[in-house]
Amino acid sequence: MNRFFIIISSLCERSGALKGLWVSFCFITILLFINFNPLVAQTTLGVKGLLNSPTAQFSPEGTVKIGGNFLNTNMTPDKWDYNTFNFFLNITFFSFFEAAINNTAFDLHDRGKFDNVDRSISVRLRALKEGRYHPAIAIGSNDLLTSNKTSLFSGSGGNKYFGSHYIALSKSISAGPFDLGLHTAYNILSSRHKSLDNPISGGISISPKALSSTRFFSDLSLIAEYDTRNINLGSSMMVFRHLYFQIFIQDFKYICFGAHAQFNIF
Repeated sequence: MNRFFIIISSLCERSGALKGLWVSFCFITILLFINFNPLVAQTTLGVKGLLNSPTAQFSPEGTVKIGGNFLNTNMTPDKWDYNTFNFFLNITFFSFFEAAINNTAFDLHDRGKFDNVDRSISVRLRALKEGRYHPAIAIGSNDLLTSNKTSLFSGSGGNKYFGSHYIALSKSISAGPFDLGLHTAYNILSSRHKSLDNPISGGISISPKALSSTRFFSDLSLIAEYDTRNINLGSSMMVFRHLYFQIFIQDFKYICFGAHAQFNIF
């Protein structure tokens, strides 16, 4: 990882920042396409990110989000062999710190109906703010705690179905009529319910500047990502400044969607 940053810094100095960032993205893209296993994360867990992959972007300080997602069975660990949904509360306490609690419905007693939820806590901390020539860096953890009475952080017992840790990088670029976001992350599983052969995920977001803020909607974003198993394509937007909607297609086959209310308490 350190060698990667040295290479990128050299490219930026010798060839110009934009060219260096383009080479960086090409390198990241190559990495993305050598991965094979799933990672459930980020917006699908009520945490700011791409569709199903972490980023280093943060909402403004004091932002509160309350909402939920529909998750097809291919988006969840093996415990769920059926479609389900989740609901969450997310708070950005500081400009560099975010926490969320997420509840995913499941059929605990195999009765053909939802009768319980799996609770998970996610936290994110920005380690480095984005600069002109360098990306933002964030570290985070999904499903941080477990029901294991011996150790609340252990992945060897209890539930912790969505457990993972990661370090994410994000860089914003202005490209004519568009704002581009380049994102990648290194992921480490902390769950016994999943496996991961290769840890890289990431993607790109594109936002038309002309549609960034209108009377009825704002923050329109088109997203393409690789989540360590599938290529996902989707879109998100804010309606009436407080209602956020997202929809995406996973692996060009399966639909997921979500929505949340968003407001600021500071």
